Amino acid sequence: MTANRSTNFFARQRDARKSCRNQLILFAIAVFVIVLVTTMAIRFAWYLYVTTQAHTLINYEAAQRYQQKLSAFAFFDPAFFIFMSMAIVIVILAASLIKMNTLQKGGGAVAEMLGGREISAATTDQDERRLMNVVEEMAIASGIPVPQVYVIDSENNINAFAAGLEIGDSAVAVTRGALTKLNREELQGVIGHEFSHLLNGDSRLNVQLIGILFGIMFMGIVGREIISKGRLSIRLGLPVIAGGVCLIVIGYIGTFMGRLMQCAISRQKEFLADASAVQFTRNPLGLAGALKKIGGSSFGSQINSPGARQASHLFFSESHPDKLFAFLATHPPLAQRIRLLDPSFDGQFPQIGDHGPVADARYKTPFWGTHRWGADLQIPPGSPLLAILPAEVINHVGHPSKENIEQSRTFLNSIPEEISETVKSPQGAACVIYALLMDNDAALLSSQLPSLARAMVVRGQTDNILKIAGQLSGLQQNLRLPLIELAMPALKGLTSMEKRNFLLILHSCANADGHVSLFELSVLWILEKYLNPSEELFRSVSIFSVSRVGLDIVVLLQVLACTGHAADKVKAEEAFHAGLDRIPELAARKPVFDFEEIVSYARVNNALNRLIEASFKIRESVIDACAHCAFTDHTVTVEERELLRVIALALQCPLPPFLEAPPEEDAA
Repeated sequence: MTANRSTNFFARQRDARKSCRNQLILFAIAVFVIVLVTTMAIRFAWYLYVTTQAHTLINYEAAQRYQQKLSAFAFFDPAFFIFMSMAIVIVILAASLIKMNTLQKGGGAVAEMLGGREISAATTDQDERRLMNVVEEMAIASGIPVPQVYVIDSENNINAFAAGLEIGDSAVAVTRGALTKLNREELQGVIGHEFSHLLNGDSRLNVQLIGILFGIMFMGIVGREIISKGRLSIRLGLPVIAGGVCLIVIGYIGTFMGRLMQCAISRQKEFLADASAVQFTRNPLGLAGALKKIGGSSFGSQINSPGARQASHLFFSESHPDKLFAFLATHPPLAQRIRLLDPSFDGQFPQIGDHGPVADARYKTPFWGTHRWGADLQIPPGSPLLAILPAEVINHVGHPSKENIEQSRTFLNSIPEEISETVKSPQGAACVIYALLMDNDAALLSSQLPSLARAMVVRGQTDNILKIAGQLSGLQQNLRLPLIELAMPALKGLTSMEKRNFLLILHSCANADGHVSLFELSVLWILEKYLNPSEELFRSVSIFSVSRVGLDIVVLLQVLACTGHAADKVKAEEAFHAGLDRIPELAARKPVFDFEEIVSYARVNNALNRLIEASFKIRESVIDACAHCAFTDHTVTVEERELLRVIALALQCPLPPFLEAPPEEDAA
């Protein structure tokens, strides 16, 4: 099955990079228009002043001087134009750079800028717990770390947004109205829409646009601040008020150009996000229901915070509607979006009050495959074939399905409740991750314990870690990565020093036996990138040729092949060449296969660090080759799946967990 190009992950990434270039072009055009209009306005004001003085002054000599100036006046003065251009460009760039510096902290910084309050993983509020459950399910189904979750308490409307520069520093926020007025299916549709933006690179683009727009709108913001001061402005005199008015006029030009940029970039992406959300949940009526409630709510989706205007393209629905300039809307009309989801929609929005229905905080329906609910549960009728062809793996990148959501609920329900509660605090999350690395061999365990004694975060918790390790000793292998993803948000609460110490102790525990296992490699890589994200607002792609990363691709294929066939060199080599053949340019060089029983963490780490600089076209080829390498024998071990997902996540191409095959029925 071939994915639709409009919602294909790699096609969307290419579109995102194209949109990034378009942003810079539109930014340059906007700055030019602002400079031109501002310069001409100032020149025109000066012309009116000189003309008035030349014809109204009683003093003949003074009037003559102004008449001479008038006769020599030219609207376009190169020197003046260059001076004003430099001044305005410096102001715009300085404002944009300052804002971008703030935004480099990630999605959480954007959410807090817009008035968001982070929801604790240990919250007992029913609505907040329901939201956390939905986000956790979707994150695990998508194969990404659980993002930070925020609620904007001051907004009683229905709206939401997702933001982040990387998958590891992302955040999802909803308004108080969305939290209380939407039922679980509608909330899931909205969160699915926002996850689409995270998975397909839209959120990075949107954050970049905030920084660009702030510079364009900065002078208007300053002007409004001056006028809004009232008494202070009067005390400073009419010139200050006049300056404020001028800045507002200039700001309106910037606002207009900014809205054009938002409109040009945002509108089509909303249609694609709606389509992706429906593919995700397979419940178009849930998303349609949320949009209908926006249309029928007295508050709608309007955001009251004036500072949110620069981020209006970020939201789920139109945050600053303007009937006079509807053509500048950043989102498609509600009715149009709803009819694409629900063709039976008659255009009538249901009227809802200020308080909507509240659903249960926890999802209580048992799902198939959850051993916690008993072994007699069967796969629901109509479930698709769970086996996957290697050629289809690419189409699953960034595209979790309804079955992935159901499996994520299974994962969450399979994790012991005591452990689920433990990972909600920074110390508890650190204890659980340390426990996962504890060795079952008594001799090796004794060599790991001295390292734990140096751990800042879990000081005095060695006995508790060993207790948790005992509880997790029977944990299914395929639940380990989801458990780590569940623990990661709490680790954000560690201080910088605690993060460094935490990672140092992890490395020490992993290397206690002299080599790093595949699982340990996965844990180290994921946590290092999550706790030390690359904070580059405009990350550049510098590698466009396979030849420049050929050795790195060979390293990954060798590791995958050796992982899946640790005891069979012949089969490992067959797997290696099956992957290599997917990249003809690399296969033509006939690289030598080097069988390794012990995986080198340093080599894999270096290879992934290089490949993250490659274009998405190359990354697509790498993941496709890795999939064919892993699937060559028609069976995929847990180790192969974990490594394949870690490679995909490291390349910012999240791969949903593979669906579990149904248990074979015993022969009667």
